Amino acid sequence: MSIKKKHNPFYKVKSYDTLKSISEKFNITPTEILIENSISPKQITEGTILYIKNDD
Repeated sequence: MSIKKKHNPFYKVKSYDTLKSISEKFNITPTEILIENSISPKQITEGTILYIKNDD
């Protein structure tokens, strides 16, 4: 039996992060990140707190 651990739904953007790297880390699309957070790519800067939906 495999137990899937859920991640913290909030992620604080680091200085080296890109939208692509964040999406790859959580296995979601960049568009999903933008839609879930109602933001544009230019608003993702160091320190931004993003909501990242858990896999159900």
